[in-house]
Amino acid sequence: MSKQSDYTPEEWKTICAAPVMAGLFVSASDMSGPIGLVKEAFAIGKAFMESASAAPNDLIKAISEAIKARGGKPEMPDLPSDSAGVGEALIEGCREAAALVLSKSPTEADEYKTWLVSLARRTAHASKEGGFLGIGGTLVSEAEDSAVRELASALGVSSQSGQIGTQA
Repeated sequence: MSKQSDYTPEEWKTICAAPVMAGLFVSASDMSGPIGLVKEAFAIGKAFMESASAAPNDLIKAISEAIKARGGKPEMPDLPSDSAGVGEALIEGCREAAALVLSKSPTEADEYKTWLVSLARRTAHASKEGGFLGIGGTLVSEAEDSAVRELASALGVSSQSGQIGTQA
């Protein structure tokens, strides 16, 4: 099992930012309005915080604890200002983090990637899309579902794979 000391500070920053990037990738795919964005941001934070105590994977626990120690806010890379560029940067950040884990700890890589997708899925389920003041709409929009599937494909895992240390 790998730990923070197995990674350079820059690599650790990338690995810790990826859970938030996975959630932001879904949020950016279909902007939910101000209330929906708050719910989705809360879902990202709640999901990885719960992972600290529930995940069987020591790396995921270490990441969650590191993020918790920073007040729930990992150090994030600079993102482009255009929406297409943001989406590409977020998914590429997740790919890079997964590749780092694979290179340092191949036995933990699949669980880490599955965890990122589970966080993205949980973000998608955080707020209804469409409707008015919470009435009507759909729980997960087509764009959000597509974003979860795109992330899963980019990471080489199933978009329906089990959630690591979280409940939907």
